[in-house]
Amino acid sequence: MQTIYLNIKTSQGVETVDEFTRGENAPQNPKEFKAFLNTMIHEYIVSGQNVYKSTRSTKEWKNKN
Repeated sequence: MQTIYLNIKTSQGVETVDEFTRGENAPQNPKEFKAFLNTMIHEYIVSGQNVYKSTRSTKEWKNKN
């Protein structure tokens, strides 16, 4: 399964704020999954968080889950 993380860079460093795995609460089709991710990124940006997508999470995020 493909997991994409949404990270944000702050003055304290990089922080992972969310993760999405294709097939879990997201569309199965790769094209639909990409559109879903772009919608979620837009929602975060509108709320004032300048997130970007990444294939890697922070160590803190890995240890949290």
